[in-house]
Amino acid sequence: MQAISDTVFQLSSQFDSMFLLDMHDNDLAAISDIFLTSHQQLSEETARYAWLAENGEITELKRRVHLVKPLWGYCGLSEFQTRFQEMENFFSTNPSINDSLIRLETENPFILEGLELIKKEANKIQEFLKQ
Repeated sequence: MQAISDTVFQLSSQFDSMFLLDMHDNDLAAISDIFLTSHQQLSEETARYAWLAENGEITELKRRVHLVKPLWGYCGLSEFQTRFQEMENFFSTNPSINDSLIRLETENPFILEGLELIKKEANKIQEFLKQ
């Protein structure tokens, strides 16, 4: 007979735990899957941003920022969703290539931090579920 664990998983404080748990009926496996899928999509999209800016594709860059913005919120990271809204607003002003590249360079550490948060949390959940 398997012992029942009293351990309860706590999402990291950066995540909106109430939103995530309520949205997914406390299903940690589903939350982990969403994190992994979102991480992959966000990684692929954000990797294109510099190329788009360098090639003057600012309208497409704005469109792609807009497309992935909800993923941050869906992962319970509203601060990152807000930041992407601010980026979308910036690119809506049709900035120069140079200004676009500077903005992306400024945002890159924040984006990488968010991606790392999502990946680490997915891994933590998966390890917890193995117990």
